[in-house]
Amino acid sequence: MPPPIVDGVAPAAAQGLDADGVLQLFPTQTGSSFRLGSGDPNDTPALVIEKNARATRHGEGAVRFWSVAAYALDYSSGGTGKTIRLHIHASGGQQELTWQTQHGFLSSPRDLKNQEFTVYVRVHGIFDVRRAAVTLKIRGGKHTKDDGDLASCTMITFSPAGSPAVTRFGKELTHPEYDYVKLEPMFAASLEEDRWVGLKLVSYTPATDAGRVVNRLYVDDAPFDGAGRPANHFRLFSEYVDVEGRSTGRYTKLADWGGWQTTLRTDGVSELDFAIVSVREIAAPTR
Repeated sequence: MPPPIVDGVAPAAAQGLDADGVLQLFPTQTGSSFRLGSGDPNDTPALVIEKNARATRHGEGAVRFWSVAAYALDYSSGGTGKTIRLHIHASGGQQELTWQTQHGFLSSPRDLKNQEFTVYVRVHGIFDVRRAAVTLKIRGGKHTKDDGDLASCTMITFSPAGSPAVTRFGKELTHPEYDYVKLEPMFAASLEEDRWVGLKLVSYTPATDAGRVVNRLYVDDAPFDGAGRPANHFRLFSEYVDVEGRSTGRYTKLADWGGWQTTLRTDGVSELDFAIVSVREIAAPTR
């Protein structure tokens, strides 16, 4: 079972803290995991910064973090913009399967399935409010024009006030064909320029119901205390329950497989700071 929630907040003692001092909302299950920790994102085998962009190290008080600039791109849907993408390959290996051919995984049985994906981020230079977002993408694979079905991913977004939706659930099973479902925020928060935010995407198949996947975004909108440590005030911000046969637009397929690639992505901003990045397999609750 997940930790008890009081007013949307999980107590810090519920499941203990990880090696970054971040509250674990759900207990760890034996399986794949990734933690950047004090590592260099430019030289971490399981992490790829797209377009070979280089991250630079910085500090403000007790908070140590990395910054990376966005690169320009042409959107398949039309128009131009800028993006930053950090790809994590926690299970290693190579992708062999797609959402159409998967056997419960895309690469190997070690692919992340029930998972808790954590990032502490700050954006600078929001220039396109319509597209601006931090997106946490899971369960997926490669994005290529040669075989669009490799993408196979789902996601939850966190955007500024004034955008079409502050939070959305998305599917991109075939690249670049997206479905988005607008979600209702459970409290007032949004992506703000020059302000740190802690985000956790939790996704799991309940132990007693294999026919659905619960996808939740937790937000800590003041993520560091006065000493620069994680404040651990995560609150449930939005939720989407994926069910086999329920349409999100183009897709009716339940996305319940393990993914080879986990991605932190931005759009509509010029620069991203990131201080904590981790993902791990979790024990699924019963509901």
